[in-house]
Amino acid sequence: MPDTPAARTAALEARSPMTRARRSPSTTRSGATTIDGDTERTRDADASLGCACATARQLARVLTQLYDGHLRRAGVEAPQFALLMALQKGGPCRQSELGQRHALDKTTVSRNLKVLARKGWIAFEGTTDRRERHVALTAAGRARLRRASTQWSRAQRALRSAMPEEQWRALFDNFRAVLAAAQPLLQASCSRPRAIHP
Repeated sequence: MPDTPAARTAALEARSPMTRARRSPSTTRSGATTIDGDTERTRDADASLGCACATARQLARVLTQLYDGHLRRAGVEAPQFALLMALQKGGPCRQSELGQRHALDKTTVSRNLKVLARKGWIAFEGTTDRRERHVALTAAGRARLRRASTQWSRAQRALRSAMPEEQWRALFDNFRAVLAAAQPLLQASCSRPRAIHP
């Protein structure tokens, strides 16, 4: 570098701690890397953990938001749409059966069914077992489901068009494989007696 006043100034600035701080990457609390004021997203924290559960939860959040964005145009949310679809395909059934079909806890099922009943899309029917009631679609529920199905199809097409066809087909194979592997493990875990801690 030539020994000129400008060159000496540049060399001093390069050695300055403030200059190095501006030029060096830094990591924000959200996990983003910043360089010279520009933000470059790092790999998602959940995926980088290599944790199947964390990655599945992230996937569920993103897909739910995608489908909700379409379904809300028909006044329905993704969990409610799934319950309406289950009732249309399977017919009237007990509330506990709906939870088992979709691996939903009783609180989640009960909360969404109350919303659907309040809107007049489902009705509760008595059974011989007073502790259980059948849930059935109403005419209004079937009409709402037809409207929502149009929006669901748009969300489905949007996601499918964003992926290569072989990845789309493999997606459902992988979903089924994970379910087949995890469900027996869950049942075995639930059947074990819980340890009693002093």
